[in-house]
Amino acid sequence: MKKISLLGILIILILSGCEKYWDEYYNAHPGTVNQNVWDAVQKESDLSTFVQYMKEFQYDTLFLTDDVYTLFVPDNEAFAEFLQTGNVTRALLDYQISLHFIQSGNVQGKRKIQTLAEKFALFESYNNTSFLDGVSLNYESPLYLNGKYFRMNQVVLPKPNIYEYFAENNPVFKGYVDSKDSIILDKEKSRPIGFDEHGNTIYDTVSDIYNEFEEEFFPVREEFRYKTATVVFPKKDDYNHALTIMAQAMKTPHQDYTDIPVDWQYDILIPYLMEHGVFENMLEEEEFMKTSPNDTVKLKNILGDSVVIDYQPVEKAICSNGYAYNYANFRIPDTLFTGSTRFEGEWLLKETGINKFAWYEEVKVIWDYPYAPFQEYISTASNDSIARVIFTTGYTGKYSVEFNVDNLLPRKYLMVVRTHIDVGGLYEIYVNDQLVKTFDYYSYVLTRGVYVGVTGKRYAPEGAYSYFDCWIENLSEYGRARIRFEYKGPSRVRINGLVIDYLDFIPYN
Repeated sequence: MKKISLLGILIILILSGCEKYWDEYYNAHPGTVNQNVWDAVQKESDLSTFVQYMKEFQYDTLFLTDDVYTLFVPDNEAFAEFLQTGNVTRALLDYQISLHFIQSGNVQGKRKIQTLAEKFALFESYNNTSFLDGVSLNYESPLYLNGKYFRMNQVVLPKPNIYEYFAENNPVFKGYVDSKDSIILDKEKSRPIGFDEHGNTIYDTVSDIYNEFEEEFFPVREEFRYKTATVVFPKKDDYNHALTIMAQAMKTPHQDYTDIPVDWQYDILIPYLMEHGVFENMLEEEEFMKTSPNDTVKLKNILGDSVVIDYQPVEKAICSNGYAYNYANFRIPDTLFTGSTRFEGEWLLKETGINKFAWYEEVKVIWDYPYAPFQEYISTASNDSIARVIFTTGYTGKYSVEFNVDNLLPRKYLMVVRTHIDVGGLYEIYVNDQLVKTFDYYSYVLTRGVYVGVTGKRYAPEGAYSYFDCWIENLSEYGRARIRFEYKGPSRVRINGLVIDYLDFIPYN
């Protein structure tokens, strides 16, 4: 009797286990119905508007084959609301149809699915609740012979990609991305057909477009099944408002956002925003939030660098290749336009051999004798190196070096030059062909390296290095600061020549 009881208990446990497995399987995998999915949809009276448009555009013929489809069907109320402002098109219907069998029980989290329009939609499933592009799917059908369908109470529109989204919401983003396009030779597709007079290969050219931004960050104009990004970038009105605040902080001659040069935005502002606002995968808002007021949020950007998140993203937009966010309260960091700009002297030089250097082609040098420049590595120098050129003692000929500093906004600056006390002569310094400073290096000898600047500041020597400064008040355009050091004679210094560690440009209102 005892054995029979034990056997009965064992049978009950087995049956209970089978029932649990059965329930779990069929909760995740609805049963199969021996019927065409299109016939099932047509029988649903509250889906009749969808059926009507499918027939009108002759999409009902899709179901005459054995191809498998998943349909995302808005109900009649959803269409009634949509038709108040929109029109049903082929593109819209394409977006409600997938050529793949979508089983919600096999999805946990996010998954990109390709629609008949070849655009990607976002399918999400969490704890038996599913969404398409953020719209709740309130019914999932069983599996029919050629697919299945989901019901929803809202018409889902085809989503733009990130590039298209910002082209609509802030054209400066599109302009920046477009500015990074360049045409390159596709050597794999191009055929060599000969040589030019210099021996260079001539190709029967097949060109391709290369975009520096998309190569470095993310291809925002393309769509992928498994590759997505999150981009945080301000909308047009918020962006322009922040530029106006910046312009007014800079004072005359800047008044509003139209006074901030687009080139500066492309060179300085937008690269900063991209570094701090482009991330791999689709990040939710809570991933940007502090867990406590004293916390610092850091995220790894798409370049792999850890960046501090000092903003809150809002207005999440689902795109076909990721998420796009606006800023809750966009402001341009003061450090981008109130801090000093440093130009390193060694940026003027290129290496031509072992311990051999020359001026870059864009540096204009006028001389009576071609003294060669040199990049010297000094541990106490800015960036650990300087640019120097040494003349013969007592040299009285011409030697001028002219170069452009590209990223200065039009405003007043204090230009501070760090140079060598013992190497120099009598120099005139010009900015945009206007004389702004005449400086005799012998004054360092008289003052033991101390220099009193135009603001009254005393610059003390730092070893063999010291400073001199001058005002710059003639910058009327962005990127047009042309600096020229013009040698006028040997003076009474020990070594004639020129040493530039760096130039600092400090804004003054």
